[in-house]
Amino acid sequence: MGIAAAVLAWTAIQGARADAEAAKREAAARYGGDLVGVCVARRAIEPGEKIDEGNTEVLEWVSTMLPEDAMTSLSQVSGRVATSHIPAHTPLSEAYFERADSALEVPRGKVAVSVASDAEHAVGGVLARGQEVDVYASKDSVADKLMSAEVVDTSTLAENGGDLTWVTLAVRPSAVRELLAATSRGMVTLAVSNESAPRADDSKEDAPANKKDAKKAGAEGSEKPAEDNAKKERS
Repeated sequence: MGIAAAVLAWTAIQGARADAEAAKREAAARYGGDLVGVCVARRAIEPGEKIDEGNTEVLEWVSTMLPEDAMTSLSQVSGRVATSHIPAHTPLSEAYFERADSALEVPRGKVAVSVASDAEHAVGGVLARGQEVDVYASKDSVADKLMSAEVVDTSTLAENGGDLTWVTLAVRPSAVRELLAATSRGMVTLAVSNESAPRADDSKEDAPANKKDAKKAGAEGSEKPAEDNAKKERS
């Protein structure tokens, strides 16, 4: 009886395998393409979960039904971390491990705050990530500087074009309440300074008007030390 039970069990297993093989051949014939090994999620895998043999297995799949970047071996995915939800029994591909490039990079010790803005209040809307700006708020027809901030992102940069509708700024944590209070009264104005660059007129104002003035300035400069020496000799 034991031998008979073992034979029956073996027959059932072989029958199940035969049925599975038949189903695979039928799928291949129906959809076209060959059967290839591919990594499949044993169960649903959540973002942040590491891939290993416990949640992934290699199964045969119809090649024409797979994404081009499907993972075909466990060595390709073992140890990687999922960045999005992977449904159960789904072939794994690079799409489940991509990281968005648009993630905000907030400087250490700062807080990211988004404010409504437009081209008129943000120097024409031409702002770059990492650019330093001065934030001004208007009240009773008077504009006061609130703080300096760094541009983290803008609607134009995030959407690769279009009209400016918001700007995300990196500010000190202690300045967040003041900034939000100012935006509740209306749009703040973002100004870009260029104090380090010399003005073109500065060099003209400091330079002598002509060669004659230059000679005069040089003569006066040379006469002053002579006068000082004469005073020392008389004393």
